[in-house]
Order: sequence, then structure tokens, then C-alpha cells
Amino acid sequence: MKIEKLFFRISVPIVMALIHTMVYAQGSVNSGTSDVQTGGGSAIWIFANISYAGMRAQNNPSVGWRIISFIFGFPGTLLTWLIVLEGSERAYGIELPKRR
Repeated sequence: MKIEKLFFRISVPIVMALIHTMVYAQGSVNSGTSDVQTGGGSAIWIFANISYAGMRAQNNPSVGWRIISFIFGFPGTLLTWLIVLEGSERAYGIELPKRR
């Protein structure tokens, strides 16, 4: 149990830093101009990742929405699938309690 906790305490910040590095690298590839298409795609990716993390943490039974958010949020949702425990009501250090 302690080894798993230590692994997550070390790996989550490293992975989060790598995701930011990938986003920064993608920004430098762009020619410096920003348009609605680029921002809209990023917004969909971010919201799909947040949605999938919440559904996984709260053990949401909606399979269709999970598949859609997984596809639109990939590869970030793959990381969520590996790190966030099903039904734990906690994702990336944030409490996500179910409505009761």
C-alpha cells in the first residue's frame, strides 16, 4: 500500500509536467497566429479530459459518454484511465463526491 502511494506521489507530478511540456512544444510549432479552430480544439480536448476524470472518479454508469470523452480527450484520458481509481471520488488530488 505504501509503495503504491509513493509511486503515485512521484509519478503524477512528473506526468503532469510532461503534459505541460507537450502543450508548450505544440504552441511553439504554431506560426504565432491564433485562430478559433486552434483554441476550439484545445478546449474540446481539455473539457473531455476533465469530463472523463470526473466520470471515472464517480463511477458513472454512462458508457456512451465515457467512450466519447475518452476519444476526444486522448492521450490525456489514457493517463486518467491509468491513474484515477474507479469510484474513488478523487481525481488528481481533487475531491469529487457524488450527489447523495
